[in-house]
Amino acid sequence: MPHPYVALGDSYAAGVGGGARRSECWRAMDGYPVLVARALGLDLAYEACLGATIRDVERKQLSALTPATSHVSLTIGGNDVGFTPVLIECAKPSWMGDSDAAIDAALATLRTELPSRLAGVLGRITQGAPTAELVLTAYPVLFNGDDCNALTFFSPHEMRRLEAGVDELAGVIGAAARDADAQFVDPRAAFDGHAICDAQEWLNGASWPLEVSFHPNGMGHAAYARLVLDAFGRGDSELGRERDIAIAERPSARGEAPTFGLPDLLSAESLDGARRHGLDPDHVERLVREERHDELHALDRQVRARLGQRD
Repeated sequence: MPHPYVALGDSYAAGVGGGARRSECWRAMDGYPVLVARALGLDLAYEACLGATIRDVERKQLSALTPATSHVSLTIGGNDVGFTPVLIECAKPSWMGDSDAAIDAALATLRTELPSRLAGVLGRITQGAPTAELVLTAYPVLFNGDDCNALTFFSPHEMRRLEAGVDELAGVIGAAARDADAQFVDPRAAFDGHAICDAQEWLNGASWPLEVSFHPNGMGHAAYARLVLDAFGRGDSELGRERDIAIAERPSARGEAPTFGLPDLLSAESLDGARRHGLDPDHVERLVREERHDELHALDRQVRARLGQRD
């Protein structure tokens, strides 16, 4: 049975971080598409899925569209440029490697491949739901210059590069939306002051389960919902109302992109890297086993200073 609102996209659109996992795709009931559907009073085809790339959307999600579809939202692009592998590299201490290569590769894909991929999927959405209102969203900046998590080692340099990458990604997504005559939702301003480690976080830092790391929490998904409702031309006065709507979820395998993992500080990569950078690997191992996180972060700063990486 067709549903008037179809929610497409990746983990941000599947409610990851904002509620309990309900399937392999996650599809939390506090994800922004459910909040939007209830506010609009529209039955929802919840197609978005953890790990989805544009190729996953095209292969697994677009068949929910029909000529009767009136509203479509899409959050996509982060996995196409390798956002999670970048986060995995940046989370490592400086003696384990250099994240600049991973960031450079992501930016190359963003600049050379993502625009055409976005144009392709937006064209197919328009074909499948020719009269629908279409909203395309970008992503918020994760950090405001501080990583307060004990088990990750994002440096000021890395956080600045991540912010610049999110800004550039928003520019590409916004341009694609304009070219497709779609509404564009840019959450960066709304999330300002609510980054990871801010007083009121709308984003999860390194968290358990690890899949929810670096995703909006419940307040973040509510913020997304307000922005999407505004883009659909509706205020958020009805947000949170428990309207009786139907939610369709087709069985679907998760997308092809990886999920976040913490650095293994006891691995050969870590201990060999410590030795190469003039650290005592036995000392590093002892600090890890004794969970002396402050001292591990002090070693990270020491190595970054040797490498000339200033805060």
